[in-house]
Amino acid sequence: MADAAPEDAMIGDRRRHSFDATMLIRVSIVWLVVAVLLTASQFRNIASVSFPDGDDILRLLQVRDFLAGQSWFDVTQYRVAPPEGTPMHWTRLVDIPLLMVIVPLTLLLGAAGAELAAAIIVPLATLYLMFLLIGRMAWKLFDEEVTGLACLVAAMSASLLNQLRPMRIDHHGWQIICALVAVNALMARNARQGGWIAGVAMAAWLSISLEAIPLVAAIMAVGLWRWIRCWHDRVWLVSMLQSTFVVSLGIYLATRGIPYGASVCDAMAPAPLAAMGVLAIGATGLGHGSHRPISFTLLALGTLGLAAVAVEFALAPRCTGGTFAGLDPVTRDMWLANVTEGQPIWDNSLEFILLRIIPPIIALIALFHLARNSSDWLRNWHREYAFLVAMALVTGCLVSRTMVYAAALSAVPLGWQLKSWLRSIRTLRAQPGRQVAATAGIVMALAPAVPLSVLMLAVPSQAASSIAAPAAARCEIRAALPALGMQPARIMAPLDLGPRILVDSDHSVLATAHHRANTAIADTMRAFTGPDSTAHEVVSRRGIDYVVFCVGINESNAYSTLAPNGFAAHLQAGKLPDWLEQVPGENGEVIVLRVKR
Repeated sequence: MADAAPEDAMIGDRRRHSFDATMLIRVSIVWLVVAVLLTASQFRNIASVSFPDGDDILRLLQVRDFLAGQSWFDVTQYRVAPPEGTPMHWTRLVDIPLLMVIVPLTLLLGAAGAELAAAIIVPLATLYLMFLLIGRMAWKLFDEEVTGLACLVAAMSASLLNQLRPMRIDHHGWQIICALVAVNALMARNARQGGWIAGVAMAAWLSISLEAIPLVAAIMAVGLWRWIRCWHDRVWLVSMLQSTFVVSLGIYLATRGIPYGASVCDAMAPAPLAAMGVLAIGATGLGHGSHRPISFTLLALGTLGLAAVAVEFALAPRCTGGTFAGLDPVTRDMWLANVTEGQPIWDNSLEFILLRIIPPIIALIALFHLARNSSDWLRNWHREYAFLVAMALVTGCLVSRTMVYAAALSAVPLGWQLKSWLRSIRTLRAQPGRQVAATAGIVMALAPAVPLSVLMLAVPSQAASSIAAPAAARCEIRAALPALGMQPARIMAPLDLGPRILVDSDHSVLATAHHRANTAIADTMRAFTGPDSTAHEVVSRRGIDYVVFCVGINESNAYSTLAPNGFAAHLQAGKLPDWLEQVPGENGEVIVLRVKR
């Protein structure tokens, strides 16, 4: 790493107090350029109303159902695994921005136009918030140049842009925003205010997905460290615990209603709320006491933590096996195990791994350098920030889709490091070796991401598993829908075809790639990989009217590979059992089969 210039040897607390016009201009310029490029690169998908992932489609359907009269507190998708339907675990929080665009624009553009506008506006607005939050941290700590470079680093991240491009309306972008708001709040001068803001962000984050737990725990650990370091700083952890509990409870009541029934394991529920309440109330009492030795504080907080875990598992004992403990073995082994974004990063290619881990590693080295050359609050901050980046990196290695948090948090220290390297290239003319080293550092930090970013912008996103491929991109379901008739019918299709059928018709499907449709996913996979008789049993038991199949997509090929003599392999080869008849029509690679009664 290049040595810091004298002006970078930061002494004391130099946090700026508020947003500045210069900062906003720099952030806005980067956002405008990236937004234009993203929109242009996604024009084909926008024009054809093609969503990157089935999750985006199901999110839109959840909004549609609410506007059509479904209860705000009911997030069941009744057209997946009918007649009971599939209760989704997603929060209504993420529906609110979409509704804020769709409702007012419907009068001007019609329902379809308003939905398309929301699918463009909401991700780009989320993108601006990301740049603003990254830019704010860089601005408060460094200067205008680092602010622009930090935003540039974020703009070069394929993993971040993939979650914040037009038509990507699922919840992942909002999770990134929640993480950045919480970390921004840790920079506040007022501990109580900063703790409460961080708690609000973490409550929203947890309400969106319990996948946030490891990094929420890391942020809480920063609050604990501040308490241990200085008794008066106990306000940070106490305020964060109070806010996270109170706001989580409020969000739950506002989006789920009065709790009843068994506690779920994959979303915010009464059990985790009760555990959070134990922590918040206990920490509040401990924080109001007189000064205590560190050993007593740690023992008391550790006891509270154990009590919270005991409450969680006492109220929801089935959750001791984890979020997916109750999955059907077929669903777990054939589907979930192949969802690569939910697997460790080492299950991916070497190129994928290096692109994800090199920038955070460089960011950590930069933070250690900054901490060594700083003092007072800044030294502590750079150490705390390095801890958060390290935790985000570890979490991302264990669950590859969460590497976006490491990418977002790495942008600020990478922005500072890029400034240092650029200065070395400009000024160290008498030291060509260091110029070469600085240039190599820039290439390592940015250049590996550029080809992937460009490729990501130009093509639809890859699906989440080896079984689930970008079916809609190669399988024109819309052209085949007229063959299904006008009356709503029940359809069995590969998992990735389900969302496209739902969004473009009034038909129902047996399953989509969402774990709450556990038994329906298992039935679908048993049907396609089993003999024709098994498929017939599933079709009859589920009241299926049509089987829709697409030849040549990855999911169909995977079924055929797993079972060369199975139902899917027979359909690939054009061998139809006598209980099916093909519906005539030019449907391309899509096969529409009517179930004989």
